Amino acid sequence: MMMSLLAVTVLAGCSNPETRSQANRGFDYENESLRTVPLMIPEGLEAPRFNTEYVIPKNSTAGALGEALDIRPPTQVLPLVRGSESMDEGTGLWFYQQQLDQPLEQQLNEALAGFFERTDAKHRRVNDGFESNGKVIGAPKQQFRWQLIPDPVRRAVAVKVQATEGTGAFIRDRQRAEASILNAFSLSYQQTLSHQQELLDQSPIALTLDSEQQRLISEQSYDRTWKRLITLLPKLGFDISNRQQALGYVDVEFDGLSKGDWQELNLPALNIPEQEYRIQLGDLGNRTSLSLSNKEREPVDAEVLSGLATTLGSAFERSELAR
Repeated sequence: MMMSLLAVTVLAGCSNPETRSQANRGFDYENESLRTVPLMIPEGLEAPRFNTEYVIPKNSTAGALGEALDIRPPTQVLPLVRGSESMDEGTGLWFYQQQLDQPLEQQLNEALAGFFERTDAKHRRVNDGFESNGKVIGAPKQQFRWQLIPDPVRRAVAVKVQATEGTGAFIRDRQRAEASILNAFSLSYQQTLSHQQELLDQSPIALTLDSEQQRLISEQSYDRTWKRLITLLPKLGFDISNRQQALGYVDVEFDGLSKGDWQELNLPALNIPEQEYRIQLGDLGNRTSLSLSNKEREPVDAEVLSGLATTLGSAFERSELAR
């Protein structure tokens, strides 16, 4: 819901009162002038002395007036993608490497190309980025220069945008145009990343039994394993009483499921004592360990752990159960 509202804020047209550039009253006052008459001094008296310190010189007004004055609040660059931040100079955003399977610069190039194609914006590739029009923000005549600036030391890449050619209000307000189109890209990129993460979270996860260490091994990262475990436990007859992701444990009570419920889930029935347990997770880098203990924090019997491995392992492989 928050992202939907943000999208409206970023891409809304001139019908939104907050984005109207002119005041909602007339501008007849611009044609008015101050009319004065000389001060009548009675005969025999001297004219009073006047302080000229606050006299406004003629033709001294600088800047826009009346219709030409833009009353909209400044447009701010929004770091919508987790971990991104605004550049100190110019209109741009820093993005940091979060996925190891693809170079960040390549990922941002693909994200920009997809953004232009989805919005039907005319664009072309240049040496270190793109050139595009501003159709996505309702200014097809406005031209933008997109530059990708890698920083290997910080494992980051900046996306910087600069308005180059155009007409009307967009030339008079380059910063607003640059911030608006950069926000539109940032929102699009965040939605793409969220969709990719959703698909990843629902993909199968291999879970095996490590009999020697008396633990289960997930072939995925800690975060993905945690999400999958928390999603599946209630479906398998566990009531979660406490969970601490930072400390890596989940306290549960197994109430069991009926035979019909197990058949409906199409999973091996979990026949373990109906009691309280603690599941402890350990971060092994690209893998995650899961240990099971009773309420006294004593490791469970090998038979109980083996039963959990059979049922939970089958559930971890089922994408539809992860929703």
